[in-house]
Amino acid sequence: MIRKRYTEKDILKAKTPSEYIERCLYSNVRRGEKTVISKVWQDRTGYTVEDIKYARHRHPYWKGRKLEGSADRTRIRFKKYHFKDTPKCIWTLSRIREFLKLNKKKDGVYVYKDKDISRMMESTLASVQAWRRKVNLINKLFDKLKTRLGKRDEYLPLLMRSNETSLRQEVKKEKSSIMHLIKSQRSRK
Repeated sequence: MIRKRYTEKDILKAKTPSEYIERCLYSNVRRGEKTVISKVWQDRTGYTVEDIKYARHRHPYWKGRKLEGSADRTRIRFKKYHFKDTPKCIWTLSRIREFLKLNKKKDGVYVYKDKDISRMMESTLASVQAWRRKVNLINKLFDKLKTRLGKRDEYLPLLMRSNETSLRQEVKKEKSSIMHLIKSQRSRK
């Protein structure tokens, strides 16, 4: 299939940001000229740079370009932040409490990044991310059940030893209950 090549005039006739992105992508117009055209098109239509960025991030071509090499980048990042020396890390209650102290938020942002906690606890980046997901799931469950703050502090370390899948199922249930999860975790060492 041969695609139509758009001209400057065609680009300026675009009515939506997604149409604008499509026409810019398949045009013979040089990059520097596209910058000027972009300003003119924004003035004519009233759209902003954010609208163009939004449309660009959703275009199939640019989605594909962003994903190129993502598996390699992930592998490199995980190797770079792999601070685990021992073959298997056992998450005891004391270790979980230490993690919970480091996992605090200030103004809605984590105080320590994943890699910092991973380094401090001599763990992997993936395990820290999994534990953060568990904390968020448990907090959703607490909010759903309207659990008091005092009980949250008591139950949180116990529930952290639960399986992430079982926590997700409890959050999705219409009538959730955490007591059976707590009982199963209290019997563990």
